[in-house]
Amino acid sequence: MEHLNTLFSAAKIDAEAFTALLDQEHKALVDRDMPALEELLAEKAPLVSALSQHDRAIIAYCQQAGIQPGESLEQHLAVTQPLTLLSTYQAFKEALQRCQIANERNARLIRHSQQATAQLLDLLRNQGESSQNIYDSQGLASKSGTPRNLTKV
Repeated sequence: MEHLNTLFSAAKIDAEAFTALLDQEHKALVDRDMPALEELLAEKAPLVSALSQHDRAIIAYCQQAGIQPGESLEQHLAVTQPLTLLSTYQAFKEALQRCQIANERNARLIRHSQQATAQLLDLLRNQGESSQNIYDSQGLASKSGTPRNLTKV
């Protein structure tokens, strides 16, 4: 039991640290601070590794106990373990949910930024909706659709 309590406590601390890095990453994404993003990537790597190790240890415990990770684990802990272990597990689970929410927020911001950049690139390439019918790639089309010589444009 003490092993599980230590495992859940360490996993909670790592999940909270990862969430803090995700919050810093969000600020760097908003500020478009590429050097800060690179530093954060380097800082996130050991935490990802630690969280993966915690995950493997939890899965190993579940396999040993003959249960599935997730709700089955929580029910198992509620029935077979002291209440303190269950509360430690729930605190870890809540920290993990906050981490997931922060990660999804950053992913949405990255996707939005990629879409905006793609639209700007399309405009620069003369493929955007607003400039689509003005000129073709040779500079010959006009709004009316009648070809014009580039010198007359």
